[in-house]
Amino acid sequence: MNGVGWILINMRAFIVEDEPLAVQRLKRMINQDGRLEVVGEASTYEEAIRGIEELRPDVVFLDIRLPDGNGIDVAKEILSMGLKPYVIFTTAYGEYALEAFRVSAVDYLLKPFSQEDLKRAIDKIFEKRNNLAQVMNFIRSERPIIPVKIGNKVMFLSPEDIYYVQAEMGEVSVRTKEGLLPLSKKLYEIEEELKPYYFFRVHRSYLVNLKKVKELKSVEQSKYVIIFKEINETLKTSREGAKALREYLNL
Repeated sequence: MNGVGWILINMRAFIVEDEPLAVQRLKRMINQDGRLEVVGEASTYEEAIRGIEELRPDVVFLDIRLPDGNGIDVAKEILSMGLKPYVIFTTAYGEYALEAFRVSAVDYLLKPFSQEDLKRAIDKIFEKRNNLAQVMNFIRSERPIIPVKIGNKVMFLSPEDIYYVQAEMGEVSVRTKEGLLPLSKKLYEIEEELKPYYFFRVHRSYLVNLKKVKELKSVEQSKYVIIFKEINETLKTSREGAKALREYLNL
């Protein structure tokens, strides 16, 4: 497994195939490989779109010809929805290969494919996932420098120095142990910069460093009061911010 198996634990797979015998054979082969868990299947275009949107699988095994559509169009549709599973086409038709790779397919397996063919396709997913993890780790290791001007001095902050960012009356500030410090950026600008470091928009005026949060306390109107570590201060989310936070944390 080239030392990357730990990254793919519990990766979930979805099969789109209209031939029941082909579904059963593919499921056996996936189970024999042992690295993916099949969580759903569909036999039509419509079922595929609904199932993939609902289950959000990591991997989709996708036939080309379906009773009510084309597997290429399924791939295009899920991409347009912002979903980015790894797609492996499994088909008896070789003429669609170029089009399949244009929609970012990981592999294109021609039936009848072997266990070894499937293993190589899944290996490619491991490799891509591992490369992505390395890139993300690199990005997170390159801490941005956030300059704040105080009088005739400029302080250089890193994400871990900040508890939250607030926007009030058109002015943006960052809360550190030293207090609120002025920031010469718009809230949406600093939000994009800090997203990789677990900062989350909990209110139109507040961006919170989740690593600095000690506790969330439910209050009226399905909102949260945020209690921070180390500083004696709280913030209240908006209702929409609390809903988004619950979804982000799977609460």
